[in-house]
Amino acid sequence: MTTATSSGTSSGTSSGTSSGTRGGPGAHDDELLDAIAASHLPWDLDLRPSVVPRAESWSLADTWAVKCRIGWMHGRRRAAELRRTPGEYVAVLMVHSGTELLVQDGRTAEVTAGTAALWDGVRPVECFTEGPLTKHTVFVPRAVLDRALPDLDAAVVRTLPASVDLRLLTGWLAVARRQGELDVDAGRTVERMAIDLLTSSINHAATGASPTHTVLLQRVKAYLDDHLADPALTLDVVARANAISLRYLHLLFRDTGQTAREYLRGRRLERARTLLAAPRGGLSVAQVAARSGFDSPSSFSRAYRAHFGASPRETRDEARG
Repeated sequence: MTTATSSGTSSGTSSGTSSGTRGGPGAHDDELLDAIAASHLPWDLDLRPSVVPRAESWSLADTWAVKCRIGWMHGRRRAAELRRTPGEYVAVLMVHSGTELLVQDGRTAEVTAGTAALWDGVRPVECFTEGPLTKHTVFVPRAVLDRALPDLDAAVVRTLPASVDLRLLTGWLAVARRQGELDVDAGRTVERMAIDLLTSSINHAATGASPTHTVLLQRVKAYLDDHLADPALTLDVVARANAISLRYLHLLFRDTGQTAREYLRGRRLERARTLLAAPRGGLSVAQVAARSGFDSPSSFSRAYRAHFGASPRETRDEARG
């Protein structure tokens, strides 16, 4: 896990520096501005010294999170900052105290304590805050959210109201932060759960879905993840273990964009890819198939190639160089 504070350098996950307004009485020094700006993607920042800014970042596989405290601020991401941005990301701003305004593509979102909003890292954006602000920002690869949210553009710069989902997401980030360095598999699990909670909060805001439904879906997904290696795992078993009917299990997944069976197959294949990509793993394809819950190496190889466009052996050989 990589961290950054206001007196240090930013996480290796994000790069770039601030070209923000400098100088003037009491202005923050360049190093401090650079650390804040770089941890949040490249920004042009103007800060006032009423609050000493602080930022700490940590990685969740391909996603990273930043916890930040800041005072008066005006930030801009324009053409110069966009050119320096290493990749395409969507940022999830969650405010815990204070208020931040986001402006992008003619939309304005006011994000107050307990609420959240998304901004798109591939387009110009501005942000403002007039007083002390404490927040989390989670940076998710745009391609990941495109898969999770078919209408992603409609969710950007829209205030997400306070909800159980957002509170669970904040708590989940805090738990992940306390774990220290995470291996690749654990990091992807944390990332996936965070994205599930985010998409659930967006769907809840749009449809009024029950928070109880959300919590139960997370519990079912966690159960599936814990039993991926069991080839005898069926949806009937999952439903009974979670004290719900098979029909209700299917309903839980209805708004996620994939069926429960598709989710289970996808998670098994992701686990298999992680095992195959371990440079020192030494597992055969048959062993990987068994540890990922497939009943035969041949069915595993067919499913793997159909999903990833390469054979398990090709993935393993590439990882071994």
